[in-house]
Amino acid sequence: DLLGRVELKNPEVLVYGEDARYDPDAERVSFAEAGFDIPARPARGSAQQVEVTSDSRISLMSMLFTTCPPENVAWEISAKSAELDVNGGVGTARGVKLDFKGVPVLYVPYFSFPINAERKSGFLTPDISERDRTGFDLSVPYYLNLAPNYDLTLEPRYMSARGTQLRSDFRYLMPNSRGEFGFEYLPDDEETQTARRYQNLQHESLFGANDQLELLSGLEEVSDDAYFEDLGTSLAVTSQTHLNRFVDLTYFAPSWSLLTRFQNYQTIDPVLTDVERPYERVPQIVFGGRWGGRLLAFDSDTELVNFDRNVGTTGWRLDSTQEVSLRFSRSGMFLTPAVALRQTNYWLEDTAPGEDDVQRRGLPIGSLDMGMTFERDAEGRRSWVQTLEPRLLYVRVPFEDQSTLPVFDTILPDFNLIQLFRKYQFVGPDRVADTDQLSFGVTTRLIDAANGRERLTATLGQTRYLNPQLVTLPGTAPTDTDASDYVAEVGIGVRDTWALDLGYQWNSETSSTARAETRIEFRPKDDRLFGIGYRYRRDSLEQGDVSMAWPVAQRWRIIASYSYSFLDKQRLEDFVGWEYEACCWRLRMVNRNYVSRRTGESDSSLSLQLELKGLSQRVTSPDELLDRGILGYRNIARA
Repeated sequence: DLLGRVELKNPEVLVYGEDARYDPDAERVSFAEAGFDIPARPARGSAQQVEVTSDSRISLMSMLFTTCPPENVAWEISAKSAELDVNGGVGTARGVKLDFKGVPVLYVPYFSFPINAERKSGFLTPDISERDRTGFDLSVPYYLNLAPNYDLTLEPRYMSARGTQLRSDFRYLMPNSRGEFGFEYLPDDEETQTARRYQNLQHESLFGANDQLELLSGLEEVSDDAYFEDLGTSLAVTSQTHLNRFVDLTYFAPSWSLLTRFQNYQTIDPVLTDVERPYERVPQIVFGGRWGGRLLAFDSDTELVNFDRNVGTTGWRLDSTQEVSLRFSRSGMFLTPAVALRQTNYWLEDTAPGEDDVQRRGLPIGSLDMGMTFERDAEGRRSWVQTLEPRLLYVRVPFEDQSTLPVFDTILPDFNLIQLFRKYQFVGPDRVADTDQLSFGVTTRLIDAANGRERLTATLGQTRYLNPQLVTLPGTAPTDTDASDYVAEVGIGVRDTWALDLGYQWNSETSSTARAETRIEFRPKDDRLFGIGYRYRRDSLEQGDVSMAWPVAQRWRIIASYSYSFLDKQRLEDFVGWEYEACCWRLRMVNRNYVSRRTGESDSSLSLQLELKGLSQRVTSPDELLDRGILGYRNIARA
């Protein structure tokens, strides 16, 4: 027997009490009226009787357990009996009661909980909501740590207006593979009287000694077009129109790669007609290679695709571009002339009467790309390096009538800085614009000489068309302008707390704005931010948003966002949340309103999350909430 205060201590746990008994044969120490501390969690507790064995297992009778400090016990688990496996990082208890602020909130006959920071099976933070389309909405996720390299989350979801849904998410990690499989199932929707489901598989595998062979797949399927509108919880989810399904097999060699892809889409926008739905690619084979030395380079790009669909013209397309270029470069400048031959062949089925089922197009392409970089020291209160980087690109493509060629996957993208220095106006091989054009742009950067951080970058550019362009997509008129819009982008991060992104496109012929994007963000500390954004596309979009996550008291924080469409004169989405964080628990309440249907109808929800630190942790961070709540929101990268 050991009398007086006795402590048993190792790096993982401290057990202490008045008087103890040691059994050398069983290598066991017994305490009466003892306490224990687990500093790595941190967690602590007490029990009427405690037994500690040599393998760091602790058996307790009439146990109390919490991660709260002694002076402020907000929540506490009491159990008739419990066992703590310190090495395994898990505790199990029987006859369990959970009290929060002195109020019993849970009774269970058996309960397991983590006692260290390692992954552990158990309940995650539940989500309690009230939504217009689902009624009272309760989700209680349970995490299963099945093995070190795979796990499963099961999430029963009760909706008073629709029934009980089961959601699951299985993740796995193998030596050369990783992936995730999600499945949602509602056996009987009380509103639609149907079974509803959603499943999603993402997988990646690498093969070969140098991982030169990659298998990548993504498969999504949903039971009906209105699934996300009825059961989704944000504008980003409910606004989906297509679900992508693909399998890619890619071989990577030092100078070339070969991709084989099978791809189709599930269209879930009922407004789209059959001829507006995307084609299946069954298969798509893409070869890309580049060979060369310091002066001469040869680029080869070839794509073979079989386009299939229930309506309209289908068939095979072979598109091949072979380019030879010279690169003259020295410090601060480069000059790259290039010539290429682009050949496209079609073997078609179900063509319109009078159209050929075998068609071809061959075009020579010439280009000259050149640029320079100037630097100078800009002295002031601190040392700066300023650059000036002019660039010119000349492209010549002759005209060839392409009006009889089908359009499988070709679009005319928005003009921007990426398009400014592309040789091809269209994205996709079905149209190659005839052009005789000169693109020019200039970029300047301001770099902090002390740490190399880029504090400012600004680019301005335009394309001049020396001859009219005649090749167009069906239903559009030829381009008769002699110049593109001016495009400009500015990124400013002169101080770590402020960041600004500006994008602007100006039509000089009509003296009007074609596109504008602005976002300013103030983040003085990691736990607070304020942002304002504005997006404009002439005749199609004009939106603005305000967002913030800011402490308003020592433990209180407000999280809010508001997004509005000036063109439609309606709110797109807004939410406001209040968060209270104490030492061992966190409470968050979020009220959200968002457009939930393509017709413009809105939905609203009120959600409540309570996290007891040390038992469950899955409360969404403020950045994630803002990312979901603002269409087009992104964190501005600061240098």
